[in-house]
Amino acid sequence: MDIKADRTIRVSILFMAFVLTAWVLYWMRGILTPFALAIFFWLIIDAFARWLDRKLKFLPYAAALGIAVLIVAAGLFGMIIIIADTAVDVAREAPQYQKRVEEIFSPIINRFGDGSWASLNERFELMDKVQSLLAGFAVSVQGVVSSFALIALYVAFLFATQHSFPKKMDELWPDVKKRERAQKVGHRIRQSIEQYLGIQTLMSLIMTILSYAVMRSFGLDNALFWALVIFILNYIPIVGSVLAGLLPAMFALVQFDTLLPVGIMAGLLFVVQFVISNTVQPKMMGDSMNLSALVVILSLVLWQALWGGVGAFLSAPLTVIVMIILAQFPTTRWIAVALSADGNPDIQEKKVIPSM
Repeated sequence: MDIKADRTIRVSILFMAFVLTAWVLYWMRGILTPFALAIFFWLIIDAFARWLDRKLKFLPYAAALGIAVLIVAAGLFGMIIIIADTAVDVAREAPQYQKRVEEIFSPIINRFGDGSWASLNERFELMDKVQSLLAGFAVSVQGVVSSFALIALYVAFLFATQHSFPKKMDELWPDVKKRERAQKVGHRIRQSIEQYLGIQTLMSLIMTILSYAVMRSFGLDNALFWALVIFILNYIPIVGSVLAGLLPAMFALVQFDTLLPVGIMAGLLFVVQFVISNTVQPKMMGDSMNLSALVVILSLVLWQALWGGVGAFLSAPLTVIVMIILAQFPTTRWIAVALSADGNPDIQEKKVIPSM
């Protein structure tokens, strides 16, 4: 068999393996996405606990871990409180917001009705559609809450079994050289994810604080809720920063009577997102993740299609894991090289940034 035919066979096998893997990931998304989020939270808590253990040397790791768990749990509980409080405020101010929406869409109301909201609602059944949307949202929230219970269970078991990981490595790879290589790959994967989480969290905090100051100065209702939305959205590459500036501006359009404050506030929010997302963040993220901008966009689209919002949220670290694993095999190393930003998919020690 000549070299060209052999290469064609290998490429065909790789393509079929990619399609099969994508199908399995999509088909098992209900099981895999909570576990992926559990690993995400496990790494955050463990990295935070080890950071506390280094800074507070008088504390044992178990105490540092307990403090980290409490802080993360308090943060999640605080998010729930903010969301619930915002829902109450929006319900209370709903008549005012509806009036403002009618004013904004009055040209459309006049075009398709007799000039009243009731006529437009009767013609297009808007309230039924809104109620259906709210019902779907409620089901989604219920699903997230139930998933958090499963995620918490996964996290607890991950911490309970992490002490046995070295023993399992010894059993899985009896050969010392293969075991050391596997440990090195695992260390690189964990190191890159922790770097990503640390850098992304820092950048999100900076953008959230600056955005909150802007929204608060303009008197935007529920500014704390929108700050929380901005913080979460900034974990989604590229698209998240756009939505982080767009969604508060759309709400401001409903709240404010004139367009001037809306335009100025939206401009300042986009400046905050643009400056940090295009200066500090790419440099730090490029050093830690080693992904090209095109790969970041394509991975976002792919993982979002497979796992929805969770896939978009974890698209960058998941792609780095794939890149590092593919780099270990001669047959697939060329794919890892194509995914990397500098042509070197191996994460070098000199690029290590201290984690949390």
